[in-house]
Amino acid sequence: MLISARIAGGSAWLLALSVAAMSTTTLADTAAAQGAVRQVSVEADTVINAALHTGNSALTRPSAAIRSTSLSVQDFSLHGRCAGPDAAALAAVLPVATDHGSHASGVVFAPGRVLTAAHAVQGASHFFVRTGRDFRRADLISVDHDADLAVLAIDTGNIRPLPLSNTDLSSRERVWAVGFPRAKGLEMSAGVFQRLDGGAVHSSASIDSGQSGGGLLSCDRGEYAIAGMLRGYGAYRSGDRYVKLNNHSVSVAAGTIHRFLSATAR
Repeated sequence: MLISARIAGGSAWLLALSVAAMSTTTLADTAAAQGAVRQVSVEADTVINAALHTGNSALTRPSAAIRSTSLSVQDFSLHGRCAGPDAAALAAVLPVATDHGSHASGVVFAPGRVLTAAHAVQGASHFFVRTGRDFRRADLISVDHDADLAVLAIDTGNIRPLPLSNTDLSSRERVWAVGFPRAKGLEMSAGVFQRLDGGAVHSSASIDSGQSGGGLLSCDRGEYAIAGMLRGYGAYRSGDRYVKLNNHSVSVAAGTIHRFLSATAR
């Protein structure tokens, strides 16, 4: 989990890139940790500091702990005909893991293609996606660290891909954050769109470590689409510790994802 701080209106706030790890080491000073941490570029007005929590455990295959399929649904209300993503939409969000011990999420956006966060796979040699009951090996076919986007290739079988949204989110529009927090079961939280800032979608849908790469879903007349890819949650500094904001998440906007996919398809 990489935490990057920026100055906004005179006060520091933080974006925690949520990747779950088997074990955790805190590196409080990026300058002193050069060469020891995997850095991720964060879209921010002024990046002033960074700290990376990462796992160093030797993991030859993803942990069997990610086998739960429990679903937690929070704070739902009807938005037009949209009461919350159905089973088919949820099935397109999958657990992702790597051989360096990180656990994240991904979204099937096309047959055989899973979108995930670049910071979730950076530094790894082998990549795994759970389709069905077990993890299977996937190939990393494209990555953009500046946009924090990556695409994995794997047989997704009968999973119905979620389309990328082609429309902008409107003020206070309902959204749903779906992913696998802390290498456990699928969870989903509801929130509203707050703002678009430099290609980053800010919403009140809550997420946690391990949900990076998951889907921020929107709905139009009962049809669900990827409005963004979950990237991190907000946090603030209190003394010598970071405090997670429970109702603030940041995603890569669908427009940025469209441009990334178009560029890699050439």
